[in-house]
Amino acid sequence: MSNTPCPLTEIWEGKAKIRVCDLSKFADEKGYVDPAWAPVFYNPLMKCSRDISSAAVGAFAEIRGKRLKVVDAFCATGVRGIRYALENEAVELLYLNDIDPVCYELTLRNIELNSLSDIARATNLDAVRFFSEFGKFDVVDVDPFGSPVKYVDPALRAVANGGMLCVTATDLSPLVGKFPGACMRKYFSYVAPTEFGRELAVRVLLYFIAREAAKLDLRIEPLLSYYMLHHVRVCVRVLKRKVNYSWYEKNIGYAAYDPLTLERYMVSIAELQNLRSPVRASPMGPLWTSKFADEYFAEKTLLAYSKRVEDAGYCPQGKRVLSLLLSELSLPPLYFTTDAIASKYGIPLEAPLREVIEELRSRGFAASRTHFDPKGFRTTAPLEVTVKVLEEIAARNKPADQFPKTLPG
Repeated sequence: MSNTPCPLTEIWEGKAKIRVCDLSKFADEKGYVDPAWAPVFYNPLMKCSRDISSAAVGAFAEIRGKRLKVVDAFCATGVRGIRYALENEAVELLYLNDIDPVCYELTLRNIELNSLSDIARATNLDAVRFFSEFGKFDVVDVDPFGSPVKYVDPALRAVANGGMLCVTATDLSPLVGKFPGACMRKYFSYVAPTEFGRELAVRVLLYFIAREAAKLDLRIEPLLSYYMLHHVRVCVRVLKRKVNYSWYEKNIGYAAYDPLTLERYMVSIAELQNLRSPVRASPMGPLWTSKFADEYFAEKTLLAYSKRVEDAGYCPQGKRVLSLLLSELSLPPLYFTTDAIASKYGIPLEAPLREVIEELRSRGFAASRTHFDPKGFRTTAPLEVTVKVLEEIAARNKPADQFPKTLPG
């Protein structure tokens, strides 16, 4: 790399030693720096997400039972793919691609720095062209800047039968309902603003991938999906199986939400005949209505992650995300939040989430936190019971006559 595009510094992430642009050199007068200001993108805040991704590759290798051919199609510094190779012995061939020639040159350096020249290859191509020219991969990673929609179809074509496709979306504003028109244009799904918008973002992304796969006679199975630090990420198994209508109507459907009462539910296409939508409910979708992760795969990923907290310096936050994800998978979709309920029902004191969950469980209902929101929870309790629980917890310190006796009409 004859002309270095930026002052470089060496950092350790997981088991990888990586040369990156020294972000301190790009800070403004107040000391703030956006990683996008550097010529080669590297966001240290995404380390925890990359920790989860590497553990997921390890879990997938164990379940698949074979050596892996892996590609990171938007590699920037190469850190994600290099970590995949260093932290997972099953990776036998790694391709690191980026359309930016500066990223390509720095990736070559980082491959050499980590002694991976025997298994790692760097390419300098548009991602769509790369997918069309380099055959099939066991793991395909798509982590572009912004929306991934234009890369999903070519990425699906590059996944070997039974392989794993991981896709990141950072364009959360459309996906959580802030810009419904943009969501319709990009993902062919309508989403309105709700307090459970982060979950909707995952479900819309899964729907879009399933839709693109169906056109290619492929079927997807969600393995792991999560929200973290202003992005959502999903990993799915891709199977060469023609999608019949019964599969589609079981896994794709709509959500209904009444913003006046906070009543919400989800219905698959197969269940539309039993639709019980209240008059005020806003339908949203299409979206993925089945589970957004596989329990067995999530368990394997958490096990791999836990071992690496000490061995490879994985962040504790990632372990908490995976643990919460596992605890919530068996509970109803479309989580509640304590602040939304308190605000909507005029409860003057927002109940501590721990007390809410304990009280719901004591009444015989299942309840759990969600990883999507620090104030979010899921429960099998009816909405009326949930509201009552929050009112009673708040009433321990407030006069009872401050609380509404009935649900708003």
